Amino acid sequence: MSVLYVAFKGNGNSSNKIVRNLNGDKLFLTNSYGGLKNDIDNINCTYDVVYMFGLDKNLKGNIRIDCVAQRDKVYLYSTVNVDSIAMKLNQNGIITNIGNTPIQSLCNEAYWYMLRKCNCHVIFIHVPSKKYVTENFIEKVRAAL
Repeated sequence: MSVLYVAFKGNGNSSNKIVRNLNGDKLFLTNSYGGLKNDIDNINCTYDVVYMFGLDKNLKGNIRIDCVAQRDKVYLYSTVNVDSIAMKLNQNGIITNIGNTPIQSLCNEAYWYMLRKCNCHVIFIHVPSKKYVTENFIEKVRAAL
């Protein structure tokens, strides 16, 4: 199965820290609305699944999986079995919540463009701040995915 892991640029970004430590193809998005659109437009969508990661400073050691992205009143939904991924993360010791309401943010914008571009399974996973993303946390994410 071909997998793409996506995070945002910047060594201080916890999504970047996680994706750097996963094995497989990686894409690091520009931290701007126009930049991330260009980054996504330039990828070749030959993947079976795309795991996108973004930072949510309100999380404290847990993860939120988003099921939907919205842009200009257009909603796009993930085709991934979110419950299955949440169960695997929970079984590996990471508390996982599922989000069904898009939050207008850079993460939502990236998710929307990726869902629109790629005809494959795409999922967006919000992770906590870098101080909560320990080597043990990364290993648990790796084992679940």
